[in-house]
Amino acid sequence: MFAGGAYIFIALCFGLAGGLIGRMKGSSFFIWFLVSAVIPFIGLACAILYRNEHDEPMRLCPGCGTPRKVYEAKCLTCGYELEYPSEDEIFLPQHTARA
Repeated sequence: MFAGGAYIFIALCFGLAGGLIGRMKGSSFFIWFLVSAVIPFIGLACAILYRNEHDEPMRLCPGCGTPRKVYEAKCLTCGYELEYPSEDEIFLPQHTARA
């Protein structure tokens, strides 16, 4: 009788799955929930294929020593302007380093 209820249920299920997958990859739960709920199949596929934020190469800020992503241009802790690092300054986070 209420045909829209089935779509809402499916959209919420896909939204929850996309949000959880996005959160596990280090991104925003809410944004991936919305993307996966609005366009269920495509949104969930995008969340699955999205890069893992935890595996991004890092470098230390020369100003304060805080680990920062390589692509960041400014340290959010001390405000130091970051240049692109040389290869010897780049490292992978501990949980992704392979022995």
